[in-house]
Amino acid sequence: MKDSVASNFQSFLDVEDFLNSIPMFSQRGTKAANFNLDRMKEFCRALGDPQINFKSIHVAGTNGKGTVCRMLASVYQTAGFKTGMYTSPHLVNFRERFMINGNMIDECDLIDFFNLHAKHIRGQAYTYFEITTAIAFWYFSKNKVDIAIIETGLGGRLDATNVIFPEISVITSIGMDHTDLLGTTLESIAGEKAGIIKPQIPVVVGNLLPEAKNVIKKIADKHESKLTEAEKYQPRYLNGSIVLMDGDTEIRLKKTFLKKIDAVNVAVSYDITRIMSDRLFIAPEKFISGIEQMAQNYQRRGTFEKLAQNKEWYFDGAHNTEAIEQLISHLEEIAPPNCWTAVLSFMKDKLNPEIASLWSRFPNIKLAGMKFERAATLAEMKQLFPHATELILNEKNRKNDFETELVIFTGSFYFYNEVCKWMGTILAIEDNLSALKE
Repeated sequence: MKDSVASNFQSFLDVEDFLNSIPMFSQRGTKAANFNLDRMKEFCRALGDPQINFKSIHVAGTNGKGTVCRMLASVYQTAGFKTGMYTSPHLVNFRERFMINGNMIDECDLIDFFNLHAKHIRGQAYTYFEITTAIAFWYFSKNKVDIAIIETGLGGRLDATNVIFPEISVITSIGMDHTDLLGTTLESIAGEKAGIIKPQIPVVVGNLLPEAKNVIKKIADKHESKLTEAEKYQPRYLNGSIVLMDGDTEIRLKKTFLKKIDAVNVAVSYDITRIMSDRLFIAPEKFISGIEQMAQNYQRRGTFEKLAQNKEWYFDGAHNTEAIEQLISHLEEIAPPNCWTAVLSFMKDKLNPEIASLWSRFPNIKLAGMKFERAATLAEMKQLFPHATELILNEKNRKNDFETELVIFTGSFYFYNEVCKWMGTILAIEDNLSALKE
């Protein structure tokens, strides 16, 4: 870390300087990762093991885990419980990672954390994600939350969050992503994700392919952990409505911000609240209102999020094959591909011919660059999208030739900040960090 980092933290800028001195996944990828739970356990001990002081739900998965986290947080806070949520990456502001009842952590709390613990942190080699995870545990313990929804960062078995002992372990989906770290088969990736399963702690899973489901079931059986599948609620997406069946009872939600795949995510969330009903009871009507208020409680989501009231412009961070297939399927529910303008921007490690082929049915494609070491250049993207045109995101070309069209901005969650700044929709939110960090 930089010697110039302040010895005392007097402002949030000091916190920023400290964090900016640590390698981040968004900039360096796997070079910034260091998977070792022994180090995280030691970190927690130094903080007084705050992670044991609150109930938690641990959520892993290739896709859908952020959505399930926000669904659960919205449901529990709508029902009156003090609810913490830790997610990553942030979309605009570092403080988004740590929320209680939909509110970001205060700057003064972050200053307090580093003034209390920076001396210890400086003597170690903690990663950016380990530090943010420790902040979350400390913050939720300090504020005595009733329940904390904890999202894994990458994988599960050796993820920094995997030092908690949750009420429920959740695996939303298994797909081919981060294969350089998690393995090159669905079975190996499933094994890493299933590393969050704890002895005799229930496990809830989304819609999994058989080869992934078999691995997770074996690990759950080994731990004597009861496994339930969201499919038992027969989740369906029908003409903009999501429908579940709980026995003979129909549960119906109608919200346009939800995608087709969110039928499964809603079912996962519903099953969790049923399992937890003896500890934190959620009436069915509170569950429905909690899901329906998710967009209000968590406006910055990055998953089929409408970017402005007066435009049919949407953002979705789909960046792997499974997520892109789900997004395209949902787009086609709304309008044929030729009616959409797709604005794409990718990280280098996510750009490949398979992903390009998925977008090939969309004739109106624009490419936009990002200012990250990991970001694909326009020239690199152009090789796979030779017929696409360039869109330079700056103030001068905000008014453009697709102002009134259906537009989907996608390719990477890190693209969100660039798009929102270009549109001018970020102004109402504190934007303390100059770039997205992971």
